[in-house]
This record gives sequence, C-alpha cells and structure tokens, in this order.
Amino acid sequence: MSKVKSLSAKASLLSAALNLVTLVIFCIYGAVYDYFDTVVFLALALGVVCAVLYALMDNKVAQVLNLAAVFCVSFGVGLFFLNSYPVWADRLNNITMYGSRGTLFPVISIMILCFVTVIIEIISCFTRKERN
Repeated sequence: MSKVKSLSAKASLLSAALNLVTLVIFCIYGAVYDYFDTVVFLALALGVVCAVLYALMDNKVAQVLNLAAVFCVSFGVGLFFLNSYPVWADRLNNITMYGSRGTLFPVISIMILCFVTVIIEIISCFTRKERN
C-alpha cells in the first residue's frame, strides 16, 4: 500500500465516493417508489469495492480492478435503464399504461451520476498508477 496516491488512484477513489452516493440515492429511490432491483444494487456495490481496492492495493490483480469497476457500474446503469421503462413510457407519453409510481427526475439523476462515475473511472484507467 502506498501513501502517496497517483492520479489514477485518486480518480478511482473519487469514482468510488460518487458511486457510493449514487448507490445510496438508488436505495432511497427503490424504497420510496418500490422499484428496488437487487442486481442493480449488487452491480453498483461491486463497482465501489473494485474502485476502492484498485486505489488501495499494489499488486498485479489490482491493476484491472478499475476496469472491472467500469464494467460493473456500466452494467448496473444499463439494467437500471432497462427496468425504468415504465417511468419513461408513462411520463414521456403522459399516460398511465404501465402504472409507474416514480418520476423522471430521480431516474435521470441516478443515470447521470452513474455516467459521471464511469467517466471518472475511465480516466483512472488511462492514467498511470505508479509505485512509490
């Protein structure tokens, strides 16, 4: 474990922190609107774990954990988008065909936070993690 963190490790920690905030918001959204999805939760949580482990560990296995975090969060946001179709359909068409209970604001907010998390983690992938 190194004391001085590289730009790559700092970006990964920032990504993990933002992903953790996103995860909490997703849990609140899931509880309030009864749209909680365990697989989305696990994907986002695994993304946090991978990003933190990448930043804190200095071994060969850890070198790919930031890429794993990108994959996990991307999978989570894709599944979240797929599962939120009733909200999109009902709100954008001003109908109640699917009986959605949510609004678009939290759905779009969670998706934007996931996209920003992925972008920051991709920055971590393209910067060098140096050993000190």
